This record gives sequence, C-alpha cells and structure tokens, in this order.
Amino acid sequence: MVDRSRIEAPDAASDGVVWLYDPALGADLHPPMTCRPSELFGVLDDVLTEAGIEDVVVTGTVRGLRRRARWWGFDLVEMSPAGDTPAATLRCVVFARHIDSIETELSTAGTPLADGAVATVTGTLGVNPPWGELRVVVAAISIRDERSAETEARERLIAQLMSSGQAAAQRRLVVPSRPRRIGILAGAGTAGAADLDALLDASAHDWQLLRRAVPMAGARAAEAVAGGISTLAERRPDVIVVARGGGAPGEMAWADSATVATAITRCPVPVWTAIGHATDRTVADLVAHRSCPTPSAAAAGLIAMVDDDTHRRRAVATEHVHAAALAGVAARARIAWIVAVVVLVVLVAVVVSGLGR
Repeated sequence: MVDRSRIEAPDAASDGVVWLYDPALGADLHPPMTCRPSELFGVLDDVLTEAGIEDVVVTGTVRGLRRRARWWGFDLVEMSPAGDTPAATLRCVVFARHIDSIETELSTAGTPLADGAVATVTGTLGVNPPWGELRVVVAAISIRDERSAETEARERLIAQLMSSGQAAAQRRLVVPSRPRRIGILAGAGTAGAADLDALLDASAHDWQLLRRAVPMAGARAAEAVAGGISTLAERRPDVIVVARGGGAPGEMAWADSATVATAITRCPVPVWTAIGHATDRTVADLVAHRSCPTPSAAAAGLIAMVDDDTHRRRAVATEHVHAAALAGVAARARIAWIVAVVVLVVLVAVVVSGLGR
C-alpha cells in the first residue's frame, strides 16, 4: 500500500535546508518543453558545452570501419560482461583535416586502425542532428591492442566450429528445388522483412510464409534469434531466412555469438542468413546453408529457384510432347512400311500368277 498522506515539509527558513523541489509549485515547476527536433538538439549541445564535457578521451573496440577520401567513420563499442552483446556504442567520425596526422601517427607506431582493434580516441563530443545521434569528432587515435578480446573470442569460436565439423552441418541439408514454405525470422516491422515480403509477393509464385518476429538488437537478441530459429524449425519449412536490413555494427553482435551459431548448426532445416550492410561475414554467415548480402538478395534467390524449377518442368513437358510426336511419326512410318510390304507382296503374287498362265 502506498502512503498518500500529506508530507510535512520542514520550515523553509530552517538552517541548512537546501530546496530542490517546492511542493507548493506542483507540476508547473518544469512544464514540458515544446520544440522542433533541431531546437532539442541545440539544447542538448548547449548542455554538453555548459557541463564542460566537449573534449573527451574514450576507449573501446572498433567496429564497422569505413574509409572515404574526406572522412572516416566507425563505431566504438563496449561489450557486455557476457561478451556477446554491446553494452554501449558510440559513433565516431574523422574529417579530412585530421586524417593525415592520424595516419602518420598510426603508421609511425606500426598499429593500423582496423575492425576489432581496441582504440583510444580523443576528440569533441557533440550531436549530429541530421542523423539523430551523439558522436565524437575525432582528432587523434591510438591503438591499445590490435586484437580485442571479442575478436579473439570470435576467432576461437570459428576454429571450434571448423574443427568439430559443425560449420559444415548446414551444407549437408538440401533445399527443395521448388521451395514453398518459407520461414522468415526478422525484427517486427523492419525494412528487411518488408523488402523480403514485397519481392516474394511481386513474384506471383505460390508461397506459404511462416513469420516469426524477434528483437535483432540489444542484450536479448542472441537468445531471441536462436529461439526463433528453433520455433520455426518445428513448423517444418523448406528454408528459414534470418533477415535484417542492416544497422550499426555493434547491433550485429548476436550474429557472431555462439548461441546463434549453435542454433543454426543444429537446425534440421536449411538456414539462409540475409544480414544487410555488414562489412564482414559474421559467424552466422559462415555456418549458414547460404549467406545472402541482403534480404532482397535472399528473396531473389528463392524466386530464382522456383523460376528454374518451372523452366525445368516446362522443358521436360516439351520433351515429352516432342517424344510423343516422334513416337507417333515412327508408328505411322512403321504402318506405312508394313502396308507397302503387303502391297508389294500382293503385286509380286499377281505377277507370278500371271506368268504361270
């Protein structure tokens, strides 16, 4: 039970009392702020400046490194204690004015910037309104370790899957030449699932889609995806497509987890991965029956299989028609030959009979 009796406040004039909240002001003390998105980001930027935390030094694991002529981009990821999901992800960008100096420092130190490296970045913390994100504009980078604990764990997992033969388990399964029952594992209402559905629907083929929505980011993603694969497998589809239309590299940690890899290798149904925008092949891609670069590519692969089967069936039917026609021609030719022989025999008999007279 909640005690809703009036709280007696101390005398405001009492010595040593510091008022953080005056009950007399009620809910009007801090009314909700009404603003546009740009104004809200402006407020957040001001808060960072006033708090004096513009300049930061942050250490984490590099993920999703992208190098362009005038900028670099990557995520700095801190993994959870379990090591299979990100605890936090921070966007980082290096602009052209700092690229040369950073490249020189890294080259001199002999420590290249690459995915999986543990890096310390120094830069300015700020907001990026067009992309709706908090980011660090990096001025300097130092590599603390070229191989993070997560990278080493991933490599150990891959080695274990390869040596045990589990990595090849899915390759021994066969997708029917004309798949019809398709299990789709994707996030609820995501673009990846929408692209997959749209292309399959547009193909005009007869599909039976078995959908399962699971979270594909966050601490529960690995267990949710593994459970979704097992649940769909119980419905005996012809193939299961694990679809996600891309995202920040830190959000893809579930695809490198032992939990998901084990669920795929033990699945009695062929599993296709369709994880878009990934810069590297994930462990899930390595153990899957087939790895597609995007959900749209997975849909195209399924459609192509059905189209090929349709063409084969038509070719076989055409061959049967031609074979039947040829058989008919051959039969008629045999009959004509027999008739000709009979006529010839009769004519010979008539001639012989005439000569005998």
